[in-house]
Amino acid sequence: MRFKGMTRVAAIGALCALVGAGAGIAGSSAATSSKSQSRSAAPGGPGGPPGGRFRVGGGPPVHSEAVVPNKAGDGFVTVTTDAGVVKSVSGDQLTITEGTKTLTYKNVTVTVPSGATIYRNGQKASLSDLTTGDHVMVSSSTDGTVVGAFDSSHRPRPPHGGLPPGGPPPGGPLLG
Repeated sequence: MRFKGMTRVAAIGALCALVGAGAGIAGSSAATSSKSQSRSAAPGGPGGPPGGRFRVGGGPPVHSEAVVPNKAGDGFVTVTTDAGVVKSVSGDQLTITEGTKTLTYKNVTVTVPSGATIYRNGQKASLSDLTTGDHVMVSSSTDGTVVGAFDSSHRPRPPHGGLPPGGPPPGGPLLG
């Protein structure tokens, strides 16, 4: 029972992060491109920086690694997360273009294991259900793999019918 609950929490967390990545990608189309990066420690308004606690640059992460406690709670695992847009799906291979609408970080091909938990537009899915152009986030570790994807017309609902994580985007509409 505990494993099932943790899997659900991980899937919901991945989908929430995916929503944030999609919002960042969509919002980046209004930003200007620059070769230099500047970072500021100043919060982006009430409740912390825009995009949540992981937003230290100009948008949500497109690739990250984090060391977290394992499911058993007796050790640690490294979780690798890749986010972007589906470039192609072939068998168990998912190719993702990481970046924003105007700036590509890199293309990465992820092998999705047969036991992975996959969601598309909030519904259980298979890897073959993902299509070119879907926004996607893949989180994987030795404890498992979760894939969350949505197409451009999908409007994810915030958890528990409330505000999106971190509150509404500054000057933006509420999801729902």
